[in-house]
Amino acid sequence: MENDYRKIAGAFLVGGLIGAAVALLYAPKSGRATRKDISKTARRIKKETVHLVEDAVDSINDFTGEVRDKVTDVIERGKDLSDGAKKEIIRNLEHGQKVIEKQKKRIVEALGI
Repeated sequence: MENDYRKIAGAFLVGGLIGAAVALLYAPKSGRATRKDISKTARRIKKETVHLVEDAVDSINDFTGEVRDKVTDVIERGKDLSDGAKKEIIRNLEHGQKVIEKQKKRIVEALGI
């Protein structure tokens, strides 16, 4: 996702530079007016780039926040599942012990010991 933002920002900058170069080549203005236009265009491109980068940073921060929340959620579910699994294992072991005790008692009675 971050690469997409970099590609967009890069394409935007390259497009701005190409547009500025074409404007210079076809501008029937004096050097002073052309320099002024170049300064304006550079400031505009800088502002737009800053806004683009800020938007990208905000999007990335939102994304990381969402991922953090989801990971926390999964961890909590995992803890709940592991606690439930531990309890289930203990119940099964206790049940198994009771069955073994019953069988042991039957065998002892059957053998008359």
